[in-house]
Amino acid sequence: MGMKTIHCSLFEFMRDYHTKDDQLAVKCRSREMRFKELFKEIDRVAAGLYAMGVRKGDPVMLALPNIIQNVVAVYACSRIGAVAAMIHPLYSPDEFEAAVKKIAPKVVFLSDINVKKFGGRVGGARRVICPYLAYGFLGLKRGKTFEEYFGDGEEDMFYMQSGGTSGAPKTIALSSRAVNAMVDNLMDLLGDRFDEKNRMLAVMPMFHGFGLCIGVHASLSLNMGCVLMARFNTEKCAKTIAKERITTMLAVPRMIYKLLAYDKFKGDAVSSLEDVYVGGDTVPDELVKAFETRMKESGSSAKLSPGYGLTETVTVCALTKRGDFIEGSLGFPIGDTKIKIVDDALSPLPAGERGELLLAGSQLMSGYLGDEKATRDAMPVIDGETWVKTGDIFSVDAEGRLFFFGRKKRLIKISGMNVFPSDIEGAAAELDFVHEAVALEYREGGKPFIRLLVEGDLTEAQKQEVIAHIAKRLSKWNTPREVVCLAAFPRTSVGKTDIKVLESEYGVK
Repeated sequence: MGMKTIHCSLFEFMRDYHTKDDQLAVKCRSREMRFKELFKEIDRVAAGLYAMGVRKGDPVMLALPNIIQNVVAVYACSRIGAVAAMIHPLYSPDEFEAAVKKIAPKVVFLSDINVKKFGGRVGGARRVICPYLAYGFLGLKRGKTFEEYFGDGEEDMFYMQSGGTSGAPKTIALSSRAVNAMVDNLMDLLGDRFDEKNRMLAVMPMFHGFGLCIGVHASLSLNMGCVLMARFNTEKCAKTIAKERITTMLAVPRMIYKLLAYDKFKGDAVSSLEDVYVGGDTVPDELVKAFETRMKESGSSAKLSPGYGLTETVTVCALTKRGDFIEGSLGFPIGDTKIKIVDDALSPLPAGERGELLLAGSQLMSGYLGDEKATRDAMPVIDGETWVKTGDIFSVDAEGRLFFFGRKKRLIKISGMNVFPSDIEGAAAELDFVHEAVALEYREGGKPFIRLLVEGDLTEAQKQEVIAHIAKRLSKWNTPREVVCLAAFPRTSVGKTDIKVLESEYGVK
């Protein structure tokens, strides 16, 4: 650990690491902002918020896409000790209103795209409108000064919306110290090798911890230029990588599949790429090989590095070391992150055995906002140390690599045997004609069976081949009773397969 102290505000951590005022800080479409201007704008918006009555600990809601105003507003909140509540800018009006009631923000930042939908549902909060295609803060008061916040990093910095480790909707409170620690822990594993020559493509949304804490905060704290994209589009993404000479990017596997299928994602257009970090879903061996083959053919040394994290640990807490990919593994714990694999009684299991992953260290959440019981349930204290229960099934090998086997609540019991959907899905994906599969439990007459959903169109012969292949590779309890084809799987806001939707429609009845 330890390129610098993590016990400070988010803004101080980022500011104190930068080296050159005139280097690129952030860019969105054709607008660029150098660090000198970024700091000036952060102070201007901080003064405006202060003039609107925002003080230390007050929530400020940001329902914005990945635009420069979102970055400025985040650090302006940190400058005065306010909490940035990050909200999906395309929520339904009812979801937005529920978040406003729960968080009770003093000020709400909206864009000109969602102000009509959300504007009348901000409660007693003041509104600031940020144009999508232009730079500005409409409705922000003019403030001359503000009381700077200097803290130890233990203050709440972000409220993030998440499913929680149990699956029920939660608002997660993250401290500045935890977010700063995640950056420090990453550098402990990767080495402090990033600087102003690097460009981060920040296409993962800022309302998601992966996009906010790594795509923006880590890149700015490490002197990278941060190139923002409001949403993923294959053609625009490929063009931006080529034009901006992107070196580093974050993605979910589906983005990589789409880029590899795009005929211009090759040659000099991608030769600048060095590091691509993938999370949010399992990463098949064939995807890593296909990506690295394309990179090698294009004159790039870029590697695909799968990782693991959850919002309760400021996203990434385990990562594959560059070029050290082993199929099924999501890498090593980063920095001071500690791990335990435990059974239902929270007793530790030996290497190689599957159980729930528990995490400890400097980057744990403060807790779930307004829900002390859920916080206690998710953060057990074992031998005097606080841990976070992930709700995910893992094993660890002798070298300390983590292997993921799916959500604990997806574990299926058939005739008393543990059946892991990830085993079934992995076996199905070994067949060339199966791109993506999801295994679910369903019941007939109260008896559990496996239903395998496959994205795309399979013939009856192919369906039977899938069943036969799984029966050969795994135990009889893992063998699907039927294969159901869907034209396209439902997706979450960040492009992951939406298991909840599939379970509600095709799962246990």
